[in-house]
Formats: sequence, C-alpha cells, structure tokens
Amino acid sequence: MQFTVWLSFIAATVVFGLIPGPSVCFTIAHALKHGARRTLPTILGQLAANCCQIVVVLFGINRIFERSEVLFHALKIAGAIYLVYLGYCQWTARRPRVDTRQNGSSTTAVRAFTDGFVVCGTNPKAFMYFGALLPQFVVPGFNENTQLMILAATDLAIVVLVLGFYTMLADRVRLWLDTGRYWKAQNRLAGAMMIVAGVALSIISRN
Repeated sequence: MQFTVWLSFIAATVVFGLIPGPSVCFTIAHALKHGARRTLPTILGQLAANCCQIVVVLFGINRIFERSEVLFHALKIAGAIYLVYLGYCQWTARRPRVDTRQNGSSTTAVRAFTDGFVVCGTNPKAFMYFGALLPQFVVPGFNENTQLMILAATDLAIVVLVLGFYTMLADRVRLWLDTGRYWKAQNRLAGAMMIVAGVALSIISRN
C-alpha cells in the first residue's frame, strides 16, 4: 500500500469519525452519566460491532443490506427504538441513595459493552460505509486482502481515538455538573442525547 494513499484514508476517516452520529452521541451520553472509566466498555462494544461489520463487508454479505429495503429499515428501527428506550430510562432515572460509581460490578461492564455493541451494530449505514470506503483506497498491484486489513485496523484505531476524545470531553462536563444541584440536569442531558441519537438513526437513508 502506498503511504500517501494510507494518509488520505486516515484524513477521510478522521473527518467522518468526528461528525456526530448515533455512536458518538451515545458515547457522549454514557460518559456524561457514568464517567470516562465506565464508558470504556461501551467503546469496546462498539469496536466489536465494527469488527463484525468489517468481516461482513469483506465477505460481501453487506450487499444483502444494500439490496433489501426491508432489512435495512428493520435494522435501523430496532437500533433507534433501543436508543430511545435507553434515553427514556436515563431521563426518568432517580438519583441513587448511595454513590456506586466507584463500585462498578462486572454486570455493569457487561451491560455497557452490550449497549455499545447493539447501538453500533444496528446501524445499517455502517455496513454501507465500510463497503463504500475501504475499496476506494485499495491500490491495484498490491495484495488486496493485506491492504483491506491495514485499512480496517487503521479505521478501528481512529474510532478508539475519536470516541476517546469525545468521552474525555464529556467527562469534563460531567465533573462540572456532578453536584446535587445539577444532577437532574446531567441525567436529562444524557437521556436527551440518547433519544436524539435514536431519532438520528431512524431517519438515516441508504443514499
């Protein structure tokens, strides 16, 4: 793979990654509520979903989503409903009597990982994104599979950096809001962002 092509891919991926979408909004909302450390499992869940989506693209299964209008809409509506549900639960949650932020259980981490995986995995646009973006940076004359693996690994690394950036930013805001006076506003801001992410996912089109 040519170095200049790889740099071009990095630039394009960073630009696309910084644009707030359902995954970014969900990550920010989770960080606002739970902090940076407990948002890490959601990022790992999204990475796992991205890996599955890349595998689907490499095997050409993504063409099913491109051709099936019903499957495309069913997947995005399922993801949207799940996001709105999470947002509603966040909006209506009551403040716990005991601060459990420093005593997160493995169940909480598993739940956070699952939420991240479902939110990212039910975005049908991601299948089409990988299917459209990766092949454009494959240079003829070099091993195609090797190039695709390099591009996929690069994309995942950028996803980690972008989501990490948004997580740390949201965590800063959380520390400012994390008082008894602003707790409800913090909770509802996180819930609203999840609902917005769900609505954004529900209105995406295949074009």
